[in-house]
Amino acid sequence: MCRSTPLRREFLVQELCHRSRAAIPGRGFVQSAACGSFVAGPTTAIKMPHHHVLILATALCLTVSRAVQADCHGRDLFPALKSEAPAAYAAIETAASTMPFRYGKLFRLSRAESEPSYLFATLHLSDPRITSFSPLLTATLTGSKIVVLETVETGDVLRRAIRNNHAAWRRATLARENQRADNLLSKTDFEQLEALAARSGWPKSVAREFNASTLALLLDLSACAVRLPGTKPYLDKLIANIARENKIETIGLESMIEQIEILNGLPRETERDLLIAILRRADRSEDFVETQIARYVEGDIGGLLAWLQSAEPIRGFAQAQIPPTIGDRLITLRNHRMRDRALSFLRRGGAFIAVGAVHLPGKEGLLSLFQTEGYNVDALE
Repeated sequence: MCRSTPLRREFLVQELCHRSRAAIPGRGFVQSAACGSFVAGPTTAIKMPHHHVLILATALCLTVSRAVQADCHGRDLFPALKSEAPAAYAAIETAASTMPFRYGKLFRLSRAESEPSYLFATLHLSDPRITSFSPLLTATLTGSKIVVLETVETGDVLRRAIRNNHAAWRRATLARENQRADNLLSKTDFEQLEALAARSGWPKSVAREFNASTLALLLDLSACAVRLPGTKPYLDKLIANIARENKIETIGLESMIEQIEILNGLPRETERDLLIAILRRADRSEDFVETQIARYVEGDIGGLLAWLQSAEPIRGFAQAQIPPTIGDRLITLRNHRMRDRALSFLRRGGAFIAVGAVHLPGKEGLLSLFQTEGYNVDALE
């Protein structure tokens, strides 16, 4: 999605737009630096219905606008949590310490009757600290028979998918009357949401037009984490590029609309709490990016997941937790779906599967789910 994100931030980032910059002059066309595959330049005009433009820009940003630029200056939130909120830090550490497969990024999945396959944890970012491949990782990827990603719907493929199922995209992203943010939030909070949308490069009108989950996916990332044209691709895209260069077939486990629709039908209270959390953490968005990167570099994917699920992800910030229901849908439900769809590739053998890091650890993470299916799991990196 124009994922994302630490909703995806891995909750809604690990899935959508890491802060897309789209401007919609008039209401008839879209310009976007973040969605480089959508527009050719600052004066490109694409005439189509206003809502179609918004939906298309949103969807494209979910897949192409996730890359950390050099001007990010966030701080890892863990040191402050540890020293100034020891109880909150201890709760995170306790949750992480009980997670199966807390540490690691590259795992071998093996069973007697098939060739081994590999599962790799990604972040949907392009910071050089996470896109530098080890010799082992490179050899594992380039030696695979098939590369399996969360989704391969980008660019023209995604545009066609939207055109072919436009009604579903409208249902999944646009707010019904009782879902509109101005009907969920106080007047003060809604004005703050409009201001956040404007700072993110969107017209203020999106605060009323999009539903809460789509707004969260669009607005929950620092501006410095937007991928600009000509910059290095984010990690998942880099893997896809290497696969293409080596003539390795690449398959997606999910469609983009499936990733978005999984958040349909949230209770109004959950939608309200989600929007409030996005507002409360907006000023610390660069710190969220840096904290994700720090945990990933350490290989502490369980610590990353435990932090994202914690009641106090930022010291002293009330209402900054993403509602647990969101995580259940974006992570747990999708883990089971991705498990089911990946099994055929594992049985065939020689697969390189790359999905967001938070999908791997835990009792209902992919590694445990594959282990339950009879696969031996060995951490390689």
